[in-house]
Amino acid sequence: MFFRSLRFRLTAWYTLTIVVVLAASGCIWYRQLSGSLLKQIDRRLLKLTEESPVLMQGFSEPQGCGVFCDFVRRHRQGHFYRLIDASGRQLCSECNSIGNAPPVDLQILQEAAGKGPILHTTCNKKGPYPMRFLTLPLDLGDRETVFLQVGTGLGIVHEPLHELRTLLLVFSPLAFLAVAILGWFLAGRTLAPVESLTRAMRRINIDSLSQRLPVRSSGDELARLADTFNAMLGRLEESFRKIKQFSGDASHELRTPLTILKGETEVALRWAKTPDEFRKMLMSGMEEIDRMSRVIEDLLLLAKSEGGEKPLTIKEMSLSDLLQELYLQGRSLAQPKAIELMLHPNVTEEIRILADKMRLRQVFLNLIANAVNYTPENGRVEISLSVDDEKDEAIVKVSDTGIGIPAEHLPHIFDRFYRVDRARNREDGGTGLGLAIVDSFVKAHGGRVEVFSVPGEGSVFTVYLPRKGPRMHSENNESSS
Repeated sequence: MFFRSLRFRLTAWYTLTIVVVLAASGCIWYRQLSGSLLKQIDRRLLKLTEESPVLMQGFSEPQGCGVFCDFVRRHRQGHFYRLIDASGRQLCSECNSIGNAPPVDLQILQEAAGKGPILHTTCNKKGPYPMRFLTLPLDLGDRETVFLQVGTGLGIVHEPLHELRTLLLVFSPLAFLAVAILGWFLAGRTLAPVESLTRAMRRINIDSLSQRLPVRSSGDELARLADTFNAMLGRLEESFRKIKQFSGDASHELRTPLTILKGETEVALRWAKTPDEFRKMLMSGMEEIDRMSRVIEDLLLLAKSEGGEKPLTIKEMSLSDLLQELYLQGRSLAQPKAIELMLHPNVTEEIRILADKMRLRQVFLNLIANAVNYTPENGRVEISLSVDDEKDEAIVKVSDTGIGIPAEHLPHIFDRFYRVDRARNREDGGTGLGLAIVDSFVKAHGGRVEVFSVPGEGSVFTVYLPRKGPRMHSENNESSS
């Protein structure tokens, strides 16, 4: 677990990065120093080329070699000096340097005769370091060309480089250890807020979802992480609240008909004597069984829809024709209460959309049935259809002149089993799941439902549906095309 911890991995990556950077920079420094020292030696040797006219003038005199020796004594530009002819024969050299003379390379002499001064490195068998040579041709006019070779030992280059290598090899492990310790410390400081968040998260359970994590004022990534966790906790708290509310409401909805059914059955067993009395009790029991069946079926429908077990069958359909059919069906629902039902197709052509026709039938039939149920006699229910070309949406409104919905209830009317007037709704035979089904199916189509209501004046439910169908279906069509 230690090697798999985030702190160890951060330390390892930090240390490895620093080591790679130090190694790369060390190599660069080494190469730069080596090249700089070698260039300094070359510049010193090449200064002799400026004195070549003086040397050639001296060689025109009888004591040419003497002029050469006097010249090299004055300038001291190297550690080794000699004059040689084109055949490699040594004419003269600096005193006491003949014993350290490296062999003559005739190929170098030929290149110098053709190209001019040449810098080259020659191994020195009698010394620890090689020598850097300048071979300078001297044209004496009528006489043959002679060559001046000036050499400098490369110890002044290799010795500093050797010291640098030793320094790097000795102090690199210490630097590595110091970086590792510092990285471990910094990783611990960096992860300390994460550890604090972890401990705080461990203290939160289903009974303490109202607690929130401490948020740093720095506004950094950890502060955003704490904010995200707090938002998640808020959503979980709301979800558990709805689950508890749903469980209580579902239990209440199922317990009430069961209690009624049990009571009537006990009464029938004790007091009913005639077949008519038994029939009456059985018919009442059937009503309660039907109520429970509707509740269970609606719950299963919602659960399967939200769980994706009943995927939508998206096909091109005529929304205009569907609303016309529902209008005719809704007239039979409105007729017993003398409610006027009107259809307003505010479009100039047939509106066709990609949707699941059966699910949309349930959506609009639920809205129309609710509007009729909550509208008093001689009231009015209107269905309208329009199109928003800018957003490419079909808009269906179902409005009524019913009892309306108080403002405090509007945020909850799409919750399961939520009722504004429980007693009235139960008398109408509702299960409290109709609007939840409407909201679920509309969202499955990629749309939304909005409601506006004034108590005592009526309500307006507006359904917005994308004409191209749900987003996933639209993306699949685009990718296939």
